[in-house]
Amino acid sequence: MTEIRKAEKKQAAQIVGLLEYIFALHKKGRPDVFADTDSPKYTEEDVCRLIDDEKTVILSALDKDEVTGYLIAKFKDGAAAKHIKSVRTLYVDDLCVKETHKREGIGTALFEEAKRIARENGCERIELNVWAFNKDAIEFYKKTGLSVSRMTMEYKL
Repeated sequence: MTEIRKAEKKQAAQIVGLLEYIFALHKKGRPDVFADTDSPKYTEEDVCRLIDDEKTVILSALDKDEVTGYLIAKFKDGAAAKHIKSVRTLYVDDLCVKETHKREGIGTALFEEAKRIARENGCERIELNVWAFNKDAIEFYKKTGLSVSRMTMEYKL
């Protein structure tokens, strides 16, 4: 049975392993954007630091001692510009479920816990970015109740 709870430092190495998986997926999907390196965006030390950061939430999905998924989110206060209303937001920086555990409800459970934490901390919304090539993630987010609020478009030169 999978348990969702706040991540602990002893899980950082496993979380980094999943970050490497996500980074490889992004490199394959957008090699023109992502650097040709094996280093994900966070190291083990970074994850440990984020676990201690009061403006960051890291959730682990655990099956015994195995991290089967994680969610990294950050509280954001204020507006991006003076003409936009200031609201408290929980920004999901990263969400990943181990390939061998997909379609077991882990991603949904992680997101439900993020929603609970967001409400408990006075957030008015949850936001995230998803790459257009990542069709599985887009479908998951739609099923979870997210909708498009804005889009970033590009013209490649």
